[in-house]
Amino acid sequence: MRSLTVLQAECAQLGVTVETKGRQNKEAWIVALRNHYWDQEYPAMPLPPQVQPMLLDDWQLLDHQAAEELESDHCGWIVQPKLDGVRVLLHVEENGVRITGRSVSDVTYRLTEHQDNLPHLVTGLEEVHGTILDGELVCPKDKVDTGSTVSASALQAAVAILGTRPENAQKIQNSNDVRLRLHVFDVLKYMGQDVTRTPLRDRLDLLVETIGKIHNESIEIVPTFVVNKRAVHERIIASGGEGTVWKRIDKPYEPRRRVRHWIKRKRSLEIEAFVSGFKPGSPGHGHSHLVGAVEFSVNNGAASEPIAWVSNLTDAERRAMTQHDDGRMVLSPKFLGRRAIIAGQDMAQKSQRIRHAKIKTWLAN
Repeated sequence: MRSLTVLQAECAQLGVTVETKGRQNKEAWIVALRNHYWDQEYPAMPLPPQVQPMLLDDWQLLDHQAAEELESDHCGWIVQPKLDGVRVLLHVEENGVRITGRSVSDVTYRLTEHQDNLPHLVTGLEEVHGTILDGELVCPKDKVDTGSTVSASALQAAVAILGTRPENAQKIQNSNDVRLRLHVFDVLKYMGQDVTRTPLRDRLDLLVETIGKIHNESIEIVPTFVVNKRAVHERIIASGGEGTVWKRIDKPYEPRRRVRHWIKRKRSLEIEAFVSGFKPGSPGHGHSHLVGAVEFSVNNGAASEPIAWVSNLTDAERRAMTQHDDGRMVLSPKFLGRRAIIAGQDMAQKSQRIRHAKIKTWLAN
């Protein structure tokens, strides 16, 4: 998305007035531009709802105690499989069905819409008018011939199908027998009623009721597990799944917000490594005068090999690691070579470094 300065310049060029209060952010200018272009293209017609899904927090950001407490709780949280697809909202409206994504167009400033590429998902919904469902579009195969290339993963295939022209999207799905499926896991609006403030436990009941009224074999509900949640996660990982999402059942749905009561947990990786270098903090940030990130390496025969950069350090850790020598910032010698267990999501193929790495625990010298 464009910067605030660019958005302001575009509004000024178009003569669009934006009224803001307090701290300025991009949202007010995006809304103003969105309304302007919609009114030009569809005068006297109401703008369709521009709802963005709730965003997930990351399991890697939990400390060890918080993770253990969450795993041991058998009533306040549920677990659902995390699918490798494209997040969308399905809007069943009186005048048709819309399938909106998360990205906002730099041209119209509206959410991208995918229903033209997925005509098989807009049927059988007559009994649930006024409903908005949250879900994941998943391709049933990894390798799909898109006409220009062959996808290497289900996610890549889904993105290709959504990104091409509607006629080509339908051709790809029909010729490969890979119609995208919608796996739904939440409901924001039920039969005209906004249920986002309703606790998840009740929304799940409404979701089951909604699916019972839908007559479309390409739309299904994501399973929910309430006990043995750690075992469920491990079983999904062992079977090749991407991971799980952990959700508190007493919390509302908060569109657009990144919340701590939905937590994605993917396949994890842990490696023992030692500190081999550092980067200064970024200029203009609060810790620009301190260590910004620490490099960890592993021994590879006679040589060492960098394995991860860790930047999610506390201010106390940054101060302890930072030393100034004749006005020059250096890493404190007591940290250089210090060993720790590094945890992360997986190994990046290109850089061969751990993605989203963090220090799980320091080891005794």
